[in-house]
Amino acid sequence: MSETRDRRRKSDLDLFVLALINSGVSTPYTLQKEAGLSPGAAIPVIQRLLQAGLIRQGKPGLRGRTECRITASGRNQLKSGWRSLIDEGPSGDLDADLRVALLAISEGNAYSAAVQMLKRSAAKLLDMGQALSSDKPAAPVGLAGLYRELRSVSVKALLDGQATAAKTIADSLPRKLSGKRREAGSSSPKKAPLGRIKRLK
Repeated sequence: MSETRDRRRKSDLDLFVLALINSGVSTPYTLQKEAGLSPGAAIPVIQRLLQAGLIRQGKPGLRGRTECRITASGRNQLKSGWRSLIDEGPSGDLDADLRVALLAISEGNAYSAAVQMLKRSAAKLLDMGQALSSDKPAAPVGLAGLYRELRSVSVKALLDGQATAAKTIADSLPRKLSGKRREAGSSSPKKAPLGRIKRLK
């Protein structure tokens, strides 16, 4: 994986976690439980956001869990940061592109940009699969050659499947977030996570 793609994945994940924290999903536990982010992914992001001054930690709450709060700098970053990710275009990683599309809806109210991002992601994934097909040697030689060819078939199938998923998700995106949610024991309303979307087939 290229260094550029690594940086892209960090920046979209950092911004996505910042948006989650802003919406009230604010501890490593809730990031795992509600957003499906593993502690191994969430904790380094939280550390980077703390070091950058985009969030601050509160006092430990129930069960010693420390909530994070977004700072004014974090709000500014969230307000403008999603646009540069959209402008960069799809990364070739469906998870990263999905995060960017959701940021466009949640932070920029940019439904059309989110849909286009996922459609361009689908096209990029198909192109990546086609490139694998065209790079095949005429006939595999030995165990190593056969392994390489079969692995290429597997990766192409995965890319084609992700491209189909990206198109389906683009057609199922909600136009905006809906409702408010409250954390248990909290008196202030928080932004709700995404409302219901059409069930994916």
